[in-house]
Amino acid sequence: MELLLATLLAPLVDPAPGILRTKRALRRLECEHLDPGTASRRYPGRVLPERPRGDFVERSVMVCRQRLLAPGTRPDREEAILADLDVRADAMATAAASVRPELAERTWLVEAFYPDARVVGKLSFAAKNALMEQGLAVTDRHPRLAVGDVDVLTRMPPGEAYPAACARYHATGSVGAGDALLAVVSRDRRETQLHAGICADGRWEWLQ
Repeated sequence: MELLLATLLAPLVDPAPGILRTKRALRRLECEHLDPGTASRRYPGRVLPERPRGDFVERSVMVCRQRLLAPGTRPDREEAILADLDVRADAMATAAASVRPELAERTWLVEAFYPDARVVGKLSFAAKNALMEQGLAVTDRHPRLAVGDVDVLTRMPPGEAYPAACARYHATGSVGAGDALLAVVSRDRRETQLHAGICADGRWEWLQ
């Protein structure tokens, strides 16, 4: 379930503890503040875009989602990564679009690297949505590597493996001349930071 809250209605529907909402119920919500421009692009028809000349009212939108799992159900590391995944994905997509603006006309692939396959799906989905919000073309196609390539790459340190994989994607045509790849990477099992990199024309570049 997803709930959109506008600032003008905040006194009526503000997601804060009170008579109508207990703290326990609110812990099952994940809320995010959005500016009107981002909200109208993400939720067309549900959030109206700002008027060209403004209307003298400062507006913002809060998006609240019902958590599917109760707090503490996931491992602590995954809880920390997924708690603000939309914000992280937006930052990665914004960086990808701004650092390499010449790739704007290409079709973007997304690949996520994380030990848990269920989390991989969430990371990939969020990154694709964020890229589309940047106005980029996105495909569900995945780059492929030969078994021998995978065997060699998995033996390499992460800092070397991803550039090498990018070169192989280019050499095999898996990421072609009209493509660009955004990779969402967990480089260390001990950290909750996600890293991102771009692969295009056989050249790898870390974004964060």
